[in-house]
Amino acid sequence: MKKIFALIITAMICVSAFAGEAWKNYLGFGWRLPTSTTMHVQKSGYDNLKMTQSGLDLGYTGVLMSNGFSVRALIDLNFSTSNIDITDTDSELSTFPGLNMTYLIGAGWAPIRNDHFFFGFYGMLGFDFSAFAYDTSWFSSSISKKDAYAYFAFLPAVNATFVWTPVKTFSLFATATIGYACPTFILHETKTNGSDTTDSYLTTGGAKVIPTIGICWKF
Repeated sequence: MKKIFALIITAMICVSAFAGEAWKNYLGFGWRLPTSTTMHVQKSGYDNLKMTQSGLDLGYTGVLMSNGFSVRALIDLNFSTSNIDITDTDSELSTFPGLNMTYLIGAGWAPIRNDHFFFGFYGMLGFDFSAFAYDTSWFSSSISKKDAYAYFAFLPAVNATFVWTPVKTFSLFATATIGYACPTFILHETKTNGSDTTDSYLTTGGAKVIPTIGICWKF
């Protein structure tokens, strides 16, 4: 999936190279502001998976200046905390740490597009992936235990992006994405003293908000 996503972005940039001055590009990176996300669990006896995420956002926006047709792609790479408790008394952590990755691509329209200001809104589709892991050996614990949680969910979303260009090529941007992580399975794998246990439980999905601020290069 990541290879397909990278191929689509490359194709967008290649097409823009033949569009001349009629096509403008914004390529940038920024800080994904901390937000909370909850995946609601359907199975009784299991808590909802609550996460707080923040990290790096990489994005591309292209616009056809003549009519405002625009495309948008973004990749979020985040550190994520969780409400999953660690029971190992030797641990210096209270909850499982994890990583989150969100990939989205879509198209829309930019009603504002000139040399200094840009505003566009988009319909987007992609996926959301989170993984959490813990190993008692990190803390030389007397208990030999490894725990891992992970989920992969399709993510339809809407996005709004604003760009201000104070000088010819340097721009500042703010963008917000609201999506819904579709129902999926959370996988849980435990290894204790050489014994493996795997479990999975269904979620009904959860809303996801991705606000970002950053800088970009206009060309």
